[in-house]
Amino acid sequence: MKIAIDISQAIYGTGVSVYTKNIAAYLIKLYPDDMFVLFGGSLRRRGELSALIKKLKGIPKVYPFPPTFMDFLWNSLHILPVEKLVGQVDIIHTSDWTEPPSRIPKVTTVHDLIPFKFPQTTTESIRNTHKKRLAWVMRESAKIIAVSQSTKEDLISVLKIPEEKIVVIPEGVEDRYRPQSIDIQETIKKRYKINEDYIFTLSTLEPRKNQARLIKAFALVKKEYPNLQLVIGGKTGWGEIPKPIEGVSMPGYIPDADLPGLYSGCLAFVLPSIYEGFGLPPLQAMACGAAVAVSDISSLPEVVGEAGVLFDPESTEGIAAGIIEAIKNRAELREKSLVQAAKFTWEKAAESTYQVYLEVLKENIQ
Repeated sequence: MKIAIDISQAIYGTGVSVYTKNIAAYLIKLYPDDMFVLFGGSLRRRGELSALIKKLKGIPKVYPFPPTFMDFLWNSLHILPVEKLVGQVDIIHTSDWTEPPSRIPKVTTVHDLIPFKFPQTTTESIRNTHKKRLAWVMRESAKIIAVSQSTKEDLISVLKIPEEKIVVIPEGVEDRYRPQSIDIQETIKKRYKINEDYIFTLSTLEPRKNQARLIKAFALVKKEYPNLQLVIGGKTGWGEIPKPIEGVSMPGYIPDADLPGLYSGCLAFVLPSIYEGFGLPPLQAMACGAAVAVSDISSLPEVVGEAGVLFDPESTEGIAAGIIEAIKNRAELREKSLVQAAKFTWEKAAESTYQVYLEVLKENIQ
């Protein structure tokens, strides 16, 4: 089988980037007899995209077009069939980016419906892009992969997509996310100027991630743990950046290599987001043995299961109480976290994705 996968979004340091890189890597690893054409467009970062494809050992098809142009060409005009760029393949796998026209059967991964459910937490440009893209997904994709049951339910309720067209395939966690030694934890703490016990959160700085309310909740937590620090990791997205208070540090983007140490050393990992299509950071944190406290909405209860503390993200007091509960029960939660995280692997995700390809090709032949 010859499979073309759009990996344009793999270089941007987001949760979708992590998904794209890992699903491609594990498909190539698990199915060496198949051919994988990895395609994508970038102008300024074309070299970076090409280097990634080489590392993944896929067949490269990189075109020198910026994302805005591909959005206009494929999502708006919907011209230039993708096979003109990737050649003749058996199946196309697209994702949270652009939807090219094609006469070849297409599978699409949908990560979330944020622009539809929470339009106030996105920009007009993002909303328009998603609406155009998903209109083509609804019309043309043979199967839709949802990364959580929550996303599947949103696809059915919001976009009225038939249930039988959707397959839920959870994301995985990479092997490097595991409990780190005390020495590594201390080294990472020094690197980020963490002098006390700390709680950790990781997400793009934008309204949907709810960091402003988390900072208010942290002020309440400090009444019980006065020497506690809050580390808010993540690059700047859009909207007003929350103002830190005493004890809060915001180091910005954190390299992947530093994350296992930060997860392992925190008293608790917290994610107060008001919506997540899946939620990789709490899964990564659990794999490192962290006690986690997360919002009780969208996909997050699916990810943490019985291993974490759930709270109402709209309640400052609720977030604070969730953090305190996680800290007090961190020894018990640590063991539960490791068990829960082990349920999610990229091998399983890749195997299930490959089965979707086979199913689509079988239906197409019939």
